[in-house]
Amino acid sequence: MKYGMLMKSDSKLIEKRNGVQKTTKRNSVFLMGIISVLLIMSIYVSPASAVSSSMLGKTHNISNAAKICFGKPHPKIDWSNCNVGHIEIHFSDMTGANLSGIITKNPLFYNVNLSGANLQNSVLSGSDFSYSNLSGADLRGADLRNIDFYHANLSGADLRGANTIGARFVGVEFSNAQLSGIDMSHTNIIGADFTGANLQNTILEGADMRSATFVNANLLGADLQGSDVNGGSFANSDLTGVNVKGLSNSGADMSCHGNPICHK
Repeated sequence: MKYGMLMKSDSKLIEKRNGVQKTTKRNSVFLMGIISVLLIMSIYVSPASAVSSSMLGKTHNISNAAKICFGKPHPKIDWSNCNVGHIEIHFSDMTGANLSGIITKNPLFYNVNLSGANLQNSVLSGSDFSYSNLSGADLRGADLRNIDFYHANLSGADLRGANTIGARFVGVEFSNAQLSGIDMSHTNIIGADFTGANLQNTILEGADMRSATFVNANLLGADLQGSDVNGGSFANSDLTGVNVKGLSNSGADMSCHGNPICHK
């Protein structure tokens, strides 16, 4: 009888041990699976955290297809249609980069070379592009609200259709830029250089443009109502049809043409 009880007890112990082994094995497999996923993620996440997500804003008319964006910033990098969230990039060369349709959240591009880059229809609101080179960049239709372009180079850039409400353009180089039709009202444009720029029908109402230069610029039909251009220059610029009501131009060079406010 005791022998039978011992056999039965041993059998139960063996079953219990086997059960523990099976559970341990399942847990090990599960743990290995998690480790594998983490390893894969670590491979594809970039140093700049430029990882796209499927949750793209529908209001920006961008595809919801997920896209992995990775790698250290470099010339001609393709981050088009990526949702990169908040990124900080300093002193990098991103010449000719494709950032069209990119969605960012208050990013920092400090002293970055983005000359010739494609930023068409990008969402960059709240960004800081201080001292960055955006010469010849395509910014058509971009969301540039509340961006700080402090002393940035936007010469030859195309901003047509861009939203620049609340942006700051102190000391910006706008020579030969395409700015026609955009709303730059009430913005800070102190010391900016618009030499040869196209500002046809551009809204500059209430803008602070002290010491700004508009030499040889096309301002046909622009709105300068209530703006401050004290110490600036409109030398040889076209002010035909420009609204200059309330324009403050003390000490400014008004040797322009096409408007009664001009004089040689």
